[in-house]
Amino acid sequence: MTKYRYETKSDIVNDSTSMGRVADVPDAALDARVLDWVTNARGRLTPLALKRRVREAHKSISRSRIESSIKRLVEQKALVYTYQLGNSFLELSFEKPVRVADAIVLKPPACNYDPLPGDIVVTIKAGAAFGTGCHPTTRLSLMGLEKVCTGHLIPARTENCRVLDIGTGSGVLGIAALKMGLDQGIGLDIDPCARTEATENVILNALSGQMVISDQSLDSLEGRFFLITANLRLPTLITYFDTMSALMEKKGCLVISGIKSNEIDSLKRVSDRHEMQACWEGEELGWGGLALRRRA
Repeated sequence: MTKYRYETKSDIVNDSTSMGRVADVPDAALDARVLDWVTNARGRLTPLALKRRVREAHKSISRSRIESSIKRLVEQKALVYTYQLGNSFLELSFEKPVRVADAIVLKPPACNYDPLPGDIVVTIKAGAAFGTGCHPTTRLSLMGLEKVCTGHLIPARTENCRVLDIGTGSGVLGIAALKMGLDQGIGLDIDPCARTEATENVILNALSGQMVISDQSLDSLEGRFFLITANLRLPTLITYFDTMSALMEKKGCLVISGIKSNEIDSLKRVSDRHEMQACWEGEELGWGGLALRRRA
């Protein structure tokens, strides 16, 4: 079992004055900065592009130091090389704990993590339904979920608040919502492989008494949900929107991803017809995410 602890941003020398002297700071501070650069990039970075960007921002850093930093991060499994169409990229690795939102940390089962105050730690086993976990729609969904649950975007909830995760996959969204204070959850998926993996992840997070994974149809659900999450493509979201709206509590929220950035306005028009408005919006690598609530 390997134990990890992440540095907070306050631990990293990253203000403009200090970073002008980044050549004088320890390797750990440089590694944290390079990792932050990959995390916040608007697109996938090739090794050459990453080196160029660091050099352009901080000319005092030698190429050899940047290369050594990348090598360390790969060896530490913080970054991983991926390959597509003959090109190599450097991306976040999910073989160790990864912070995907301000408070949410995803970690594999085979390692411990020393959480910072306020952290929400979700244990997720990589599999067919989750893969490496590095897809932008997963991160956008979790960011939107965090804003809804911890950002005071919705009124004070009543007891027995439920979350519905449509197309649950690994179960990560429902699990995260329960860890952020919701009481009960249902994860729906038509894929038996996804349901098996989601059930295993529910057990890993000790939530068997709160989260049910099911192949039940959306139309057959009873009652209302305080939070509904759906990481699905636009045509499916539009098809389901009437039903999702009917299942959502009056003061509840709907967190959506799986849409392209240029599809956000289309979904907003659909939500407008249901008297909903965006209370959070995010974009990453051409993908978009929304958190919606009913107008006051």
